[in-house]
Amino acid sequence: MLDEPLRVLVVDDDPILREFACVYLSAPQVTIDTAGDGEEGWDRLAGGAYDIALIDIEMPRLDGYGLLSRLRDDARLSDLPVIMVTGREDAISIDRAFELGANSFTVKPVNWRQLSHQVRYVVRAARHEREARRARDQAVSLSRMKSEILTLMRHEFRTPLNAIIGFSELIEKQSLGPIGEAGYVDHARFVRTAGEDLLGLFGDLMLYSSLSSNERELREDEYAPGTVARRALSHVANRHGPMPTIVDLEEKLTVFADRELLERAIFHLLSNAVVHGGGLASMSVATAADGSVMIAVRDRGPGLRDEQVSACLEPFHQHSAGLARRAGGLGLGLPLAKLAAELHGGSLTFESGEGGGCVSLILPASRVVRRHSDEAA
Repeated sequence: MLDEPLRVLVVDDDPILREFACVYLSAPQVTIDTAGDGEEGWDRLAGGAYDIALIDIEMPRLDGYGLLSRLRDDARLSDLPVIMVTGREDAISIDRAFELGANSFTVKPVNWRQLSHQVRYVVRAARHEREARRARDQAVSLSRMKSEILTLMRHEFRTPLNAIIGFSELIEKQSLGPIGEAGYVDHARFVRTAGEDLLGLFGDLMLYSSLSSNERELREDEYAPGTVARRALSHVANRHGPMPTIVDLEEKLTVFADRELLERAIFHLLSNAVVHGGGLASMSVATAADGSVMIAVRDRGPGLRDEQVSACLEPFHQHSAGLARRAGGLGLGLPLAKLAAELHGGSLTFESGEGGGCVSLILPASRVVRRHSDEAA
């Protein structure tokens, strides 16, 4: 009667009932395992992936109630469908089973034909419930993310827009005197910087959205990662001031990559070091022992703990949350860099030490087109 792949565990101290279960619930797509008491059942459930468990109530060592309670307390097994098998028909026993989290029950002597239908129904109902729960959790998560995005956008876009409006108004009213006054050059520079900041925020938002939804494909060609890194460093210097001269780039190294995406990723790694990492210490592009290309950005900060890394790789998250945080941005820098590395078949790695933190964007050896040795040959 079972017409879908299932793995069933029958936990009962009665060997006859276990044998009957193997016979009457057997089907080509159904796997039946058995256990003679609650402790053995727990060992099997903890070590295997089952779709449903049939658990007798009265067993030695650990009874059915105790086993069911363990299951519901364990995050790995809390959703496992359970049918309690009992020789009791009193309401107290049945109520207790449901209070502990049973999905259904059947009474001995077992009607095996009816039980096979019951197993199928309970498994399907549990699967639908899990799907509904996942959909609900996803909806809650998306709603929370939407709220966070709107809060960030409201705060982050207001600053450059206020600058654009305010300085444009000063120029319009000629507050410093006739337009020819030199001070207007500074106002114009503030307007341009604010516009670039606003454009960058929109650009990051649109780029991350298109990449994460697979709407944008890689635009690949041959590029020198050292040159791309130097361009990114120049953009960061224009925004944050002079950068350190400790730069080691393999100028003749060439890779097959998406230049725009790679440059944006490096830009964010550099900006992150300047804004959040206590200042940029060095940048390097080098070939690792396995042939991969490592673009490393070192800062002067303490680095990030593992749990902080995981959080900072979540989109729209910032290490210093809230509207009073020290640095601006939508929290997309590291997620964008990680996504860019992964789309190229690489990865983003983090290191922390006494000398500061280091984030490395790694491109696989398969991306390399030419190295120094190729030039010499």
